[in-house]
Amino acid sequence: MTARRWAWFLPPACLLLMAGILLGRGISSPLLPWLACLPAVAAVFLLRDRLRFVACLALFFALGAAAGQMAWHPSLPAEGEYEVRGIISSEIRRGSYGRVQTTLSEVSLNGRPLSSGAYWTFYTDEEELPEAFAPGREVSFRGSLYHPEGASNPDGYDFREELLRRGITVGLYGDEDLSFSAPSVFSFAGVTASWRARLSAALVREMGDEAGGYTSALLLGTRSLIPSEDRAAFSKLGIAHVLSVSGFHTGILVMLLAALFRLLKLRQSVRLVLYAVVLLAYCALCGFNPPVVRASLLLLLALGGKILNRPRSGLHLLCASAILLLLWSPVQLTGISFQLTFAALLGITLISPYLDSLNPFRWNWRRRILSRLWSSVSFVLGAELGVLVPVLYYYQKLPLLSLLVNLPVSFFVTVLLSLDWIVLLLLPVPFLCGLPAAAARVLTSWLVSGVRALSALPGITLWTHASTWVTVLGMLAVFVALCRLFRSKPWVRILCLLSGLAVVCVSLIPPPHRETEYIQFGVGNADAAVLWDQDDVVVVDAGENDGVVSGFLRRNRLAPTAVVLTHLHTDHAGGLQSLLDDEIPVRTLYLPSGAENMQVDEDILALLDQLRASGTEIRYLARGDTLSLPSGSLTVLWPEREKTRPGGNANDYSLVSLFSLRGTAFLQAADITGAYESYAAHPADLLKAAHHGSASSTSPQFLAAVNPRAILLPCDKVSRAESFSARVGEIPVWSTAKGGALTVRFEDNFFTVTPFLSHSDPGGR
Repeated sequence: MTARRWAWFLPPACLLLMAGILLGRGISSPLLPWLACLPAVAAVFLLRDRLRFVACLALFFALGAAAGQMAWHPSLPAEGEYEVRGIISSEIRRGSYGRVQTTLSEVSLNGRPLSSGAYWTFYTDEEELPEAFAPGREVSFRGSLYHPEGASNPDGYDFREELLRRGITVGLYGDEDLSFSAPSVFSFAGVTASWRARLSAALVREMGDEAGGYTSALLLGTRSLIPSEDRAAFSKLGIAHVLSVSGFHTGILVMLLAALFRLLKLRQSVRLVLYAVVLLAYCALCGFNPPVVRASLLLLLALGGKILNRPRSGLHLLCASAILLLLWSPVQLTGISFQLTFAALLGITLISPYLDSLNPFRWNWRRRILSRLWSSVSFVLGAELGVLVPVLYYYQKLPLLSLLVNLPVSFFVTVLLSLDWIVLLLLPVPFLCGLPAAAARVLTSWLVSGVRALSALPGITLWTHASTWVTVLGMLAVFVALCRLFRSKPWVRILCLLSGLAVVCVSLIPPPHRETEYIQFGVGNADAAVLWDQDDVVVVDAGENDGVVSGFLRRNRLAPTAVVLTHLHTDHAGGLQSLLDDEIPVRTLYLPSGAENMQVDEDILALLDQLRASGTEIRYLARGDTLSLPSGSLTVLWPEREKTRPGGNANDYSLVSLFSLRGTAFLQAADITGAYESYAAHPADLLKAAHHGSASSTSPQFLAAVNPRAILLPCDKVSRAESFSARVGEIPVWSTAKGGALTVRFEDNFFTVTPFLSHSDPGGR
């Protein structure tokens, strides 16, 4: 009995380690979790039998809390200006408006070494970067160090955690006095990044831009060489994992190695050593990308057990690899890549065997092909069911063709990857590389063309509400019904399956919304908001192209009744691109009168043309126009119709609106400047400050005319929020710089403001 109990130690230990990590994430002091480890260790040595089993589980929980606390709360250098030296250790990416981003290793700040890597960004007007600006080179410059911020919006992107998962704790901005040189110190990350860049460039030269870019992505993980529209097409079909080097790609490498080792008739112990060496080298070549490390560790554990004649169940292998990986990097736990990987493997481990056991062809040798096809479908279906909850939670889209497409694409990509490996190994011998490169080029073209054609089909994705704990409960019932570990009668399995699927379907239906809420998103020095009034959703400015507004709408399965853009500057209208990319329908777009005749970016005008082509109706508003809302109305105060000056400053003629919501007057001042704000002054209970709190807006005269009880201030810096609060005196100021997204709930003649970051308090009291 004791041996049997210890045989099942790993699954609960893994779950308790995860729970401890999540607990440690919210603990600021390291003292408590480390003190908790001491009695747990003592109990392990002093207790026996069942109590020792419990003590070991408690130790894993305490270790998780300690590891989580250390991982999420590293010591950081002070923010400020530094003389920086470091080695470029990842690919260099070019973004919009001349943005350049990469990572640095072996970083020193004013001559003192930094214990982690750094994320580096700057802007340049140069079309081409200097040739010396390449992975593996050492750079020195003067820049600003900042502490990356976490999520500031509901279900928003947590930039800080994403960097922590890559071993990066600080950000650097700027390129003053930038210079390049050969590395003065050895950097393993820099060397592997240099090799990765050289191999990627060689593949592009040998195979062309498209095929070379895809080959580099499939082998080395350099996804930036693949057009964003192609990545979206793969995602739409539910096969985005093909483009991310992970367990699938690592498994193909192991399969090729196994074939080679059998051909060479190597001893089993030699094989295990070679597997470890090759997989370690591959992890290094991919920059120790967490998915590659996870897959390599899991495969090594499985291969080691098989070669050493000590096989373990798939569930125990999963738990052992998860424990090792989380002790190495606890922050991986909250990453989507980690969750998708282990969810897929859990489905393959628990569900696929039972589905395969139902195979009606398994004992008929004449139908061997059908039997293998059944097994393959069982494998894919197990993985699909495993990742269902995280996919719906993060993406809110169910690819309807995923099950049909995954199997043939996986087979096709297996052949393609095998050819790609041959091409990579033969790069030093051009006359031998030509034939496999040509074959890989043709297969890549077929793959890309097929994916593009299929993704263009209408109705191949189902837009759903984000999954919840109710969805998780429903999927647990499905797992119980399809898991081979549980022994039950067929009618019990059918009942669990049907009830679980019913619960999942019901949980994905958005609940009715009876409240009136205005959410001012934290998008830096941009402007984005959503008025969610019962069943109506009005977007009031969409921010820049950062996906904040579209992500909120997609997650809550909301289609906007209307989009109102106060003017066409990129910090207010750039988010239209995200709405288009996420296929969120925009039925009606409201603009201020004369908006397209102002000084605006040509890219924004192009976005308007795309919306017109998609069927969006564009209307123009001016003083006196009114829009009806379920809980009130929107009345336009500025600009006046046909009195705008073509070519003028769009801020001067931005749309100023007065919302009347459940008896509360809310003045949305857009970016109107002080020279024109007197035309839009109107008494209101709540004011959205103009132009991010700029000194050129919200004059004392305007403030006196409005006389608000509270002010919402979208801005990016706490210093600006504090300066604005000092200007307005005793009026409470809620800023997105301090509180993140601000949710205003309107009730009868009353409103409340709730910041996303709960520790925030309004200034100016």
